[in-house]
Amino acid sequence: MKSRRGPLLTLTDGGEGGSLQQRLFDRLRHAIATGVVAPGERLPSTRTLARDMGLSRNTAVAAIERLTAEGYLESRVGSGTFVVENLPPDYAPAEVRAPAPRAQGPAPAETALPSPTLPFRPGIAAGDQLDIEAWRRVLSRSWRSLSARALERDSAPGWRPLRVALASFLEASRGLRCHPDQILILPGRAAALDLAVGLAASPGDRVWTEDPGCPLTQALVRRLGMTPVPVPADADGLDPAKGVTLAPDARLAVVTANCQMPLGTVMSLERRQALLDWAARADAHVIEDDGDGGFTFETRPPATLMSLDRLGDRPGAHLGDRAAQRSGRVLHVGGFERILYPGLRIAYLVVPEHLLDRALEMRALFELHAPVVEQSALAEFIDEGHLASHLRRSRLTYQERRETLIDAARRLWAGALTLTPAAAGLQMAAKLADGLTLRTGPGISPGLTPDMALRQAARARSIDVTPLSSFHAGRGGTQGLVLGYAAFPPPLILKAAQRLAETLEAPASGTACAY
Repeated sequence: MKSRRGPLLTLTDGGEGGSLQQRLFDRLRHAIATGVVAPGERLPSTRTLARDMGLSRNTAVAAIERLTAEGYLESRVGSGTFVVENLPPDYAPAEVRAPAPRAQGPAPAETALPSPTLPFRPGIAAGDQLDIEAWRRVLSRSWRSLSARALERDSAPGWRPLRVALASFLEASRGLRCHPDQILILPGRAAALDLAVGLAASPGDRVWTEDPGCPLTQALVRRLGMTPVPVPADADGLDPAKGVTLAPDARLAVVTANCQMPLGTVMSLERRQALLDWAARADAHVIEDDGDGGFTFETRPPATLMSLDRLGDRPGAHLGDRAAQRSGRVLHVGGFERILYPGLRIAYLVVPEHLLDRALEMRALFELHAPVVEQSALAEFIDEGHLASHLRRSRLTYQERRETLIDAARRLWAGALTLTPAAAGLQMAAKLADGLTLRTGPGISPGLTPDMALRQAARARSIDVTPLSSFHAGRGGTQGLVLGYAAFPPPLILKAAQRLAETLEAPASGTACAY
């Protein structure tokens, strides 16, 4: 590559071999570990990085995502991507050499594997539950059967066999009746949510979002020129009555009714009906983000909002019926990243009929196409019953891992961290006790909230916890942690819980940070 100016723009210069993505990853990692790019420094956007360095944006995105997954970078909603303030010692050895020149040819298989996910990262499906052999078989058949023309681009709504399989599966597993033509296949949950928000509301509109809630939702609403209105969510889910008080003129509500993120609660039937009644009165829409796929442990998976909303489509419904008046208010978003494995960036959006034409236009305009081979394989995976088996098997495994976490919290964190009741999802929230004392080192940044400081202290012990306050709008949210358990076997959960308990103890030496 040609020489370029600027501290980051020479990172892939040089003659070493390997892919551009690997070269960018190695150089950025080396720059971070040696302090060329300082802790807390903001990186250029992936679009800027790709443009200035003459790379594709996908290459830049892939390198940044790997660095984030391995703990070198962190994404801050609305601000960008930053070098973490406190790199774990094993990530930044005292003496770091520039990456050695790479031999041409394919890398050994073991060096191509990603770093293992650290406990307790939330929202991650268990890779050890996937029937790898069954998935390989359907992928192999898809590669053999698809023509070159089929690989060029999928159809306007997505691969039809997958949409047919999904329509049947959603009716059988979630009670959601829809026509295959109402289903759009999209490249990941973020793309599906983005399209849904753009369909259901317009720039300048006010949008109800959950508080606490998924930061991605807030970011997407703002990106599209709308104003998010945080509405309190509790054990029964988002409270529509409080939403009406805060923003009676809202045009959209985005909710995780079947597994509230991050609390793991299930919206009560009373509030579901109240939310649908509000949408009918206000001529508004509701987006149902069902990304966790209905993993519930204390009750059966609840009826989706869209299935409740579509009662008015049944034969004999009259326009005067409440159900008929509210039919077509809900858009349903689902995906497979948190069900099968994180790398499967295939999601779906079930669209009311009156929004379908516009949805197809937007999907084509923004080229929101998902890989055809994976779509074809997933259709077979569903039709052959592998997905249903996977969900049954995973639910039993997650139940065991959930109970392991609950038991560990009771034995090891008593008086410091208290798990909140959660009936669904792949993670649980835990509240921090007042006056918590952390065992810290010199690398903890000053001025952090208690849960942010705990995140830094835990990371030094190879534990990945997410501050609960980061899910709240604004400052001063509930202090606590969001703890993922689904991807981690019980022995690893217990080991990580013990490490976290040691972080919470008063220090035998060093500095105590009391809150």
